[in-house]
Amino acid sequence: MALPQVDNRLEAVNRVRAHQRAWIAETRARVDAGEPFAICNGDEFEEIFIAMGIPVLAINYWNFLIAAQGKTGHYTQVLHEHGYAGNHFFGLALASTLAPEEAPWGGLPKPALICGSIRSEMELRVCELWAKAYDCPCWPLDFSFPSASAHPTPPDWWNYTRDRWRELVDPNRLAFRIEQEKALLAYVENLTGRTFSLAEMTASMELLNEQMALWAEAKQLIGQTKPCPVHVRDQMSMYQAMWHRGTPMGVELIRAYRDEIAHRVKRGVGAYRNERFRLYYHVQVPPWHEHIEEKYGAVAVANFYSGVPDLYARTIYDNDPLAALAGRHLFLFGFNAERIVKEATEHRCDAVVAVEAFDAGYPSRERQVCEAAGLPYLAVPRDADDDEVRGLVGRFIEERLM
Repeated sequence: MALPQVDNRLEAVNRVRAHQRAWIAETRARVDAGEPFAICNGDEFEEIFIAMGIPVLAINYWNFLIAAQGKTGHYTQVLHEHGYAGNHFFGLALASTLAPEEAPWGGLPKPALICGSIRSEMELRVCELWAKAYDCPCWPLDFSFPSASAHPTPPDWWNYTRDRWRELVDPNRLAFRIEQEKALLAYVENLTGRTFSLAEMTASMELLNEQMALWAEAKQLIGQTKPCPVHVRDQMSMYQAMWHRGTPMGVELIRAYRDEIAHRVKRGVGAYRNERFRLYYHVQVPPWHEHIEEKYGAVAVANFYSGVPDLYARTIYDNDPLAALAGRHLFLFGFNAERIVKEATEHRCDAVVAVEAFDAGYPSRERQVCEAAGLPYLAVPRDADDDEVRGLVGRFIEERLM
């Protein structure tokens, strides 16, 4: 019996996209009325702005929106015209301010502050240049989620992130991070006239934990169900709700997503027309997915980001939400082969496809661990849809899965 046809997008995806568009318009109106607005490097300080009632935009989101609207080429050229050679995805947001005529959804209002990071020199430099273009201050934060711990990270680090997060971070760096965030907090209070409330911060963190628990339920439904009820494209689109962490709307958006998935599961609705083999793609959405699905029935049901949302939750200890948040800022997620196996297995995948640009002819650790776990592993040289990549994926499916 044929599966019911699936709408092009989940209603939850349409809803979150509409909310984002309305939020940008509302934020412009609030700034016009004299309220502060902030721009922040992803996973650095958003929750504190939110708890203070200050609308905040994550730079990561704006870059992805520019790319989703097909404007990467245009804004790359803008960067070139301003003397910034090369292809710099993180700089697209800066370019949209340098040439705002084609900025998404009418562009951004002027921020009171841009919060940067020394996560990488390039990201910090973009934040500095962007603040200069807006004529607003830029505040860099020192340590962020790739920060090393005082001891080796356990292979199953994901079992620690919620309740045992203190074991994942260096206590000296944690103390420093907390003090630096308090200094920035005091600066924001003085700059904006807003007052930070510990009670509001605690309530926001609790909402965040609720939101991530719902997201984890959604992921479990996707992983456990055949046919897969949600296209990986729509899973990525729902990531926009991540920029409303710790808010009632953020919880509402993800609850609707979870409920819609549950309804699809109950009805037996699949997201793909031809699902025979399930792939874990260790980037985002494979650019060749339509061709491979049509020819082989191989579909990407999960990727690196599929399991990330439920890693944001943190248990608050000693009535100190700032410490819990700072701990997450120091360790959000790790990068190891065991994580790939966990996600691929939980999504009932038949194989793993990853990008390994520098294949020296010997197996990577990711390949070794995946193959040892019974997961056929394919390395492709780039995240692209061309004859070579299609050929590699096709031969892999024919030789290892069919």
